[in-house]
Amino acid sequence: MTGKVVDLPPKNRPQVPPPVSDFWFAQLDVRLGKIEFMVSRLEWQIGLIVCGGFGLLVFEIVKAIAAK
Repeated sequence: MTGKVVDLPPKNRPQVPPPVSDFWFAQLDVRLGKIEFMVSRLEWQIGLIVCGGFGLLVFEIVKAIAAK
């Protein structure tokens, strides 16, 4: 080794700013997740109401048949 120092030319790298849309997409994902959760909960509630109404209808039909 001769101990010489070699100057390397600097590389011109393009200065690319970070994409701003990442924050927007993260917020959109959070809000869509909340909406999906609310819709799934609403589906369960509607299903329970329909099943409860159908059960009451069956009881009324059985009561009407048994009253004859």
